[in-house]
Amino acid sequence: MRAPAQVRADHDGNPNIEDIVLTVPETYMLCPTGMDSDVVALSNVGTRWLKGYVQLDFVIPDNGGRQVVQRWDVLQEGDYRLEIVYPAWETWPEGFFEMHVDLAFEVYPTEADARAGINLLGTIGPGHPWDIFCLAERPTATPSPSPAPSPTPTLTPTPGVVPPLPPTPPSPPGSPPVATPTTIPPVAPPVPLPADPTPLPTEPLDGELLGRTGVERFPTPIPWLIGLALWIAGGIALGRRARRRSRM
Repeated sequence: MRAPAQVRADHDGNPNIEDIVLTVPETYMLCPTGMDSDVVALSNVGTRWLKGYVQLDFVIPDNGGRQVVQRWDVLQEGDYRLEIVYPAWETWPEGFFEMHVDLAFEVYPTEADARAGINLLGTIGPGHPWDIFCLAERPTATPSPSPAPSPTPTLTPTPGVVPPLPPTPPSPPGSPPVATPTTIPPVAPPVPLPADPTPLPTEPLDGELLGRTGVERFPTPIPWLIGLALWIAGGIALGRRARRRSRM
């Protein structure tokens, strides 16, 4: 059981501060559950100023020293009260079983004296630290339930879009390489040509160069036949005119 007590042992003989009352617990057994705490209190301070600290430490086993949990610095006028909440036992480092509280307060007549550290009236608390011990078996932390795995979404093929092929698994060592199948795209059907194609205006005419190849196209015989026919027709016409003139 914890045993808070009013103590004046370290300042009872100082007339400047012997009327100030310090209240702290004594060392006791405690396995904190997260709701356990103790109170440090200084009362009957009046207009005097307090300067100091309260510090909570873990005691490292095998004379390993201390590990600071929290520290509260003090610089104020009048009475002081602090509730120290201990960490839950299951959160203590493995193998630790003791916590320790240190405290020390200097008393000054004014704020300026307290900040400058002059005109000290007296000191309270260095001889009154306390411990808490927990020797119980460490509680087993309850594991958090693992979330259920989310279902794997099914790929729905989009109309008109060919889904990608699945990746080829790696071949075991020493096995021959596996040829990846080649997908041949469909060939569009041939477009039928018109029955009587008409040459485009950009096509070369007879006798012109074919593009940039320099190959000439041979002239067709049709213009030569037309000239021959015209020459024969002209000769016949001239013969007829000569006969008419000879008859006249």
